[in-house]
Formats: sequence, C-alpha cells, structure tokens
Amino acid sequence: MTYDELEALVLDTKDSEALARALAPLDEKARAKLSGPAQRLYRQLHTNKAADDASGSLRASLSQRKGDSWSYWNAIENRHAMLALFALCPVSVVKKREVHVWQDQIAVLDQIIRDRRPEWLDDWIAHELESDFTHLNFALLRGWIRDGVCAKPEVDGYYRMFAGYLMRAGFYHKGEVVPPITAQLLADPGLLADVEGLFRVESIAFNTNAWLQKGAAPDYESWTEALLKLSADGRLDRAELLQSALDGLKLDLKQNQLSGFHGFYKRMSPSEAELLRHQSGYIDLLCHPVGHVVKFAVEMLGEVEKNGALDLGLVLRELPIVFSSDGKGNALAALKLLKRIIARQKQHSLDALNAVGEALRHAHPDVQSLALDILDANSALISPEDLAALRDMESFVAASNRARFATLFSALGEGQSVEVDVPDKLRPLAPEVASSLEYRPIASDRIEAPILRAEDVIVPIETVDALIEAVLHAVEAVESPDEIERIVDAISRLANVRPADFDARVAPLLHRLKTGRGSSSIVIGTVGVGGALLDLLYTWLTGKLYRTPSEESQYYTLEDGFVPVRAHLRAVTDRIHRGEMQQLLSAPTHKGGWIDPLVWVDRLAQSRDATPADGMDFRLSMLRLAPDHRAGAVERASTLAAPLRQIVDFALGGNSRPGRADRARYAAWITAARCRDPHKDWSAELAPLDLDDQLPDGIRPAHYIWRSSHRPHQYDKTRWKIPEFKISVVCEGEDVAAEKPGGILGRITSAFGVRTATDWAHLPTAALNRRMDTKRYWSGEMNSPWVSQWLSFIWPQNPAASCLRGVTRLMLRTDENGSSWSPSHGYFQPLFQRGRPWREPGHLLLCLGLVGKDADARGLAIDALIEGIEVRLFDPELFASTIARLAKGEWIKFNRLGDALMPVIQVSPLHAVVISDALQHWLPKLDLQQKNAFQLLEVLVEAVALTGKPLGDGPRAVLAGVTGGGKAAKIAKQLVA
Repeated sequence: MTYDELEALVLDTKDSEALARALAPLDEKARAKLSGPAQRLYRQLHTNKAADDASGSLRASLSQRKGDSWSYWNAIENRHAMLALFALCPVSVVKKREVHVWQDQIAVLDQIIRDRRPEWLDDWIAHELESDFTHLNFALLRGWIRDGVCAKPEVDGYYRMFAGYLMRAGFYHKGEVVPPITAQLLADPGLLADVEGLFRVESIAFNTNAWLQKGAAPDYESWTEALLKLSADGRLDRAELLQSALDGLKLDLKQNQLSGFHGFYKRMSPSEAELLRHQSGYIDLLCHPVGHVVKFAVEMLGEVEKNGALDLGLVLRELPIVFSSDGKGNALAALKLLKRIIARQKQHSLDALNAVGEALRHAHPDVQSLALDILDANSALISPEDLAALRDMESFVAASNRARFATLFSALGEGQSVEVDVPDKLRPLAPEVASSLEYRPIASDRIEAPILRAEDVIVPIETVDALIEAVLHAVEAVESPDEIERIVDAISRLANVRPADFDARVAPLLHRLKTGRGSSSIVIGTVGVGGALLDLLYTWLTGKLYRTPSEESQYYTLEDGFVPVRAHLRAVTDRIHRGEMQQLLSAPTHKGGWIDPLVWVDRLAQSRDATPADGMDFRLSMLRLAPDHRAGAVERASTLAAPLRQIVDFALGGNSRPGRADRARYAAWITAARCRDPHKDWSAELAPLDLDDQLPDGIRPAHYIWRSSHRPHQYDKTRWKIPEFKISVVCEGEDVAAEKPGGILGRITSAFGVRTATDWAHLPTAALNRRMDTKRYWSGEMNSPWVSQWLSFIWPQNPAASCLRGVTRLMLRTDENGSSWSPSHGYFQPLFQRGRPWREPGHLLLCLGLVGKDADARGLAIDALIEGIEVRLFDPELFASTIARLAKGEWIKFNRLGDALMPVIQVSPLHAVVISDALQHWLPKLDLQQKNAFQLLEVLVEAVALTGKPLGDGPRAVLAGVTGGGKAAKIAKQLVA
C-alpha cells in the first residue's frame, strides 16, 4: 500500500470497516513503512493545518473546514486517521493522550487488533487500564483474553473495570438489559478466578451508592448478593471469601470500600469455628486508623467472647489500643467487652481491670465515666500496685469525672486523701476565684492601639545576590507574603544593579521560574496577580518588558481585591524596564503588612516620584500605616510639598481637609480617610469633593449582610441538606434592597460634570469588597495559601473583607476534607494579628473553621480561638450571636463544633470560663433537639466542672425546660443539678 492509497482510504472512505479490511493484509514491514506518513497525516487532520508538502486532496479537505481544529476533532477522517495509527504504528504512538477510539468504532478496532496481533498489545492495554480515562471496554478486552489475542492484565485497572462492568445498570448503558452478576460469571466461568481481586484493589464493587442501581432490572444483584449466592452454591470457596474480606480490611483503601468488606463478611454469617480461626485477624485490626473497621473488630471479638474462645492474654494486651483513638463509640464498645470478661473470666479480672484503667486516658468524659463505673464495681479486686498505676491517670481525667475519681481513691485508700501532681491549669478553681474571674474582650472599635513590635521588623534585601537567593527560595516555597513584599521592594530598589555576569547568575533562576509551580510557590499562574508577579520577575531578569494579558474564564476566577495590587505591580514593572530605581512607599516595615508612619513620611520626603500622591503605590501604602507614631509623623510631614502634605496630614489624623480642587485626587483622599478611621462615615469631611460614590468602604464604610440557609435535596429515598450562604455588601446605613443610583442617569450626570463618579479599581478598599459570592470555580488566584494571606495584607487595620472572602471559600468545602488544590487555611491569618478586634467577620470566619470538615482549617481555627482568648480578641457574646445566625441554616454539624471546643476549655480555667460564657449566651437560641446538639452541652458540663463557676439564671431556666429521654435532656438535668 502506498501513502496515496492510505490517504485516500482515510479521507474518502465513509465505511470504517472498509478501512480495516484494506489494512488487514499488510505485514509488519509494510506497516512500519507507512507508520511515519500515517502519523503526519493524523497530525495535520488533528491540528487542522496542512504541512508544506501536503497533497492537493488533503489541502482541499482541510480548506472545506470552517472554524478552529476543535470544531473537527470528531470528524470521520480524523477517526479514520486514529484507527490507522492502531493498524500501522508502534506503541509509543497509540499511548499518546489524544489517540483513542470512540465506542461506536470499538468493533472496527477489534477487527484491526485481531488482524494485526501487535506485539505491543499487552503493554498498551496495561497503559490504558491505569490511565485516568480509557475508551477500552471490558467486553472487548475479555473477548481478546478468551481468544488468546492478549494475556490477562495484571494491573489493578483490570479489576476496577471488571467490577464496574458486571455491576452496571441499564440506565447508564442506553437501556441495555444487564443479566445479574451471577449469570454473567457463570456464563464465563473463567471470571470466577478474578473475584479475589475485588478484595485487594480499590473499586466500586462494594459501594452502596443509590445512583449505581439507577434504572436497574428487578433481578439486579450487588456484588455482595452475587458472592453470597455463589458461595452458597459451592461455586466459590467460602473460606477463601471470608479470608479475602478480612485481608482486604488491612489494606490502605477508601473507607467506603472497607465498609463494604466488613459488611460482606458479616452477611456471610461466620460460624463459631470460622470466628475462632479469624480471631488473630480481628486483633490485628484493633489498631486500624479507620474507626468503623475497629468497630467491626471489637464486634467480632465480642462474638468470639460469647463462645468462650477468646485468646484473653493477647486480647487484653492489644484491646487498650482502642482507647488511644478519639472515637467515643469504639472505646465504649471495648469497655463493655472488658466488663463481660471481668464478669465471666474471673482468673483474668485483674488484667482486664488494668486495661479498663487505660480508658481513663481517653479524651471523652463518657468513656472515662464508664471506666470509673467498672473500676468502682470491682474495687475489691484492685491491688495496691494497681492503685498506684491508676493514680497516674488523674491528669487525664475530665473535670466532670474528678470528683468520682477522688471518691474511688478515698474508698480504696480507706479514707486517705490521694495527692496527685496535677498541673495548676487543670485544677478546678475555687468557687471564690471562679466567681471573681472576669474576661473583657478588646472593644471592637479599638483602632488606635499600638501594633508595631521590635521582633516584627522586616529587614530589606540589600544586594543582588541576596535578591536572587530570595527569589530562588520563593520559587520552591513561600512561607509568608512578607517574602513577596521584600522581593518586590528589592527589585524596585535594585533595578539598575546588573553585574557583568548577571545573565549567567540568573540563568538557573529563569529555568526554575519556567518549570516550577505549586500552591506554595511564587509561580502560581500566568494570569491575575500571579501573571503580574511573573512579568515583574522576567522583566527584571531579562531586561525585556513582559506584559501577560490577564484573562478570566468560567473555570478560573480572578480576585477583584487584587486589581489595585496588579496595577501597582505593572507600574513597578514598567519603571524597572526604564531603569528607574525607586524605594516603594508600600513596602511593609513590619510583619503582617504594617508600615511605621515615621518611616513612611521619610520615604515620601526622599521619593524621586514627582507626583507620588497620584500613584497606586501611595494609596496602598496608606492602608498599611500602623496606629503607632502617627502624631510624630504628622509633625515630620509638615515639610512635604502641597498637595501631598494635606493628604498625608489628613491620613495621619491632622486638621487638613480636601477642597473642590482636590477632586482629581479623590482616590487618595478616600484612601486617606479609610486609613484614618476604617469604620467611620466620611461623607461630611469629603463632601467638598462632590463625589458620586456608592462603593462600600469608599466614602462610607462597608456593611455586610449575610444569611445562612439550606436547600433540601433528595435522590431516591435519600434526603439531605445542601448548605447555602449569601453575602451582600452595601454601604453602612443602606438597605441591601434599596435602588442604587447610577445607570444611564448616573453616567449622564457625570458627563455634565455635576459629580465625579468613583471607580472601584482605583480604590483598594472598595476593590476588596467586590463580588462576595460563593460561586465555585475550578481554580483561581486564591488556590495558593500565601495568596489568600496576602489579601489581608492589603488593609491590615480592617481585614473584614478578606475574612469574608475566606468565609465564602470555607462554605464551599464545609463538608469536604482538606484539599491541596483548593486550600482554605490561608484565610485565617487575620485572626492571629494581635491587638486587632475580630469584629463579626472575624468571628464568622472562626465559626466556619470550627464547624467545617477540613482538618487543616479546623486546626487553625482552634489555635486562633485559644490565642484569641489569651489576648482578648474573642468576644463570647459576638460569637454566640454569630453562631446562632449560622445555625439557622440547619446544616451545622454540632459534633464537629463540640469536638473543636472541648480541647479549648482544657487549655486553662480562663478558656473554660470564656467558652462556658459563649455557650450560655447561645443557649436561648440553640435548638437542643437538633442532631448532636447534646455535644455542646457536654462541653458546657466540662467547663462548669473545671471552673466551678455556676450557670447563670437564664441558661439554667433554658436547660430546666428541656424534656424527653434523649442525651440532651439527660445532660441538661445534670447541669441544672
């Protein structure tokens, strides 16, 4: 076959089977000769671009196409060209990502492979099965295996495909009638040998999701049901199935698959002999990291114990490992098993009691309480040596159980008091001390308190060598936005410093910038603020001006809060390209984005910029001015030239005010007002500017209106609630529903010069409040933790907008685990800023962190709460009102909140008092009938027991009204008593 004949087959043949028939007679030598031309033909069709030596037929075919190559990715000639690759080319070609065959041409591929029998087939099949997505289907593959076309694959993907194909339902396969799994296996008995792979490879075989059975026939079988039938009929070995399920539980697989394994195992109803045979396997699972696997192990050991066949020496040695995990249910189950052993195996009672004593280390008071019950009931068996060992447990015992613990020792010690070395912070306060303990949070309007500390001073980068080293480090990891600020400032100051060997010294850095990327790297993307940073770095390194266009799509979102920062970085880039060195006004002098006002005024006095008040650098710098030294800075600024002097004086608290002639610099005046007092309405003072301003945190401060709700959802018989959260940002005093001026009338008014309309892109404070929505994007600027931290550096004195940006991101993942692709922990930076009240946005961010599933975010929220109490940033009343409003959405998982608060109260009596106050403020608005709400009362029990401070009359009345026999009612009675 010649190339012209091949091209004609690809371009002109409408029947794919005819293509396969024409290629079938070729031997491998002929195929190899056509391999290169076939690849070139496919490349031209795939890219929709003819090569210089393309034939007239190919050019004519491509010329008939309209639009780009994506419009013809599924054209018949493209499909034929791909089929030809399988018929003619080596494995390296067919492994390429864009090379595949659609399902409607699988029969043709089957014929091509059977005709050719390529030596690379096994290699390609393994590659396909281990890929994220493949068009290869199991029926085709199984046919090849049966007919000896290929060997049975040994890769995990084979078993994943095997599991999914046999359990498919007709709904997802165009109404296909799917026989039950047993029928499929018996029709092809060779598949029975593959069943063991279901227990060692991660697949959907034992998943119970309802969507898997959508549209299924009445005789549909799950894998569990099918294996039970085949075992009962003797088609599969029962002992092997049980052992496989038990062995599978020891593997590092997804939790739902592990659940399927032990669910299947229990459905098999193991006999007494089988339970005994597997006893060592159950014991091995006691240390499993997944809670429900441990639960299964304890249950099975309980069944063995009922038969009197426990290996008590081994069990009593290993069972206490259960108490080292946080899970309450498994620990209680283990204690109940120990209680039965004590009652029925007298000769092992002492060893069992020692194991019970280990339960006092468990964090949950209920576990400790049951352990104390067992110890108290069997106190006569406790020896002096065992008593000494128990004494060491007191520091672990929850405050609510310490009285019982002391009573137990008093009884055992014949009335002798027991002295235990307990840390002071864990000792309950004396009533008179607890009642006198006061906690006053820092006032929410405290904006003038000093913030600068000597240990937070940022040392500038002074040399090119140090700058290169800093950028190289930042390409690998950025620990803090302070590093980025130092780098940008150094590039601006060292723009013209280029040693003779500069190009050679920065060559490795240029290479790393092109190859490095990650959530912690300075290389975060080529759009938005990441693109602006890269343009700055490339311009400095190469001397050529880089300007990457910044685009947004439905998959990638740009953060409006960074628009002023991007403009600032572009200006710095342009200046260094011109070779102009400049000390940046906005470079922080202290960690957290702060600038010392005295240093700032000196920078202004030494600035080479003729009009610094007109630049974004000046506006950004004002928002970073610390409250410290402002009075001295006002005096030092008296030497500055007008009109800069007036703006600086106003920003720092002086007597200057704008006039109508200052309208051209309205952005600087508004930013100066926000610097002077972030929360004040400056309408009166800025009235001479005659501005048309409706921007939150423009002339008037921003006001945040938020609402927590949920959307009910149901699939089949399963119902759940989808959390919803909406934030509206308006100017203070403005109703969210009020009609805002603007539109055509506003533009006409502005055109006639009556009032000057403000532009949010020129106002960093207003930009921070743009687009407070909870829309989910695949990626964006904020997917890097240090970038989300950087957002709060723009206006450190008022991080409310960055806190709420964090709230919107946390809401999207409230029921999801931590993600390196969409991390949330970077938003908590403002909560660790000492001396700055959190206000409602900060408390809302804290609440979202405490109730979310993300372990990283929850850990930071707990740390912030602990530190916030120590430095008086946490406000119990504000927290109570915020969490109460959040709970109205009915989606909060109270067990998560309870688990987060419990370790906080154990830090110190002060922390216990503050959390107790917060919960008591919340009680009147808390629906204790909601699921797991009782866990908040458990926290309150511990706090009251630890501090000895009684409940207030209001909370006591609320708890007294709780009725019923549930856990909440039981704990409420305990608290009231």
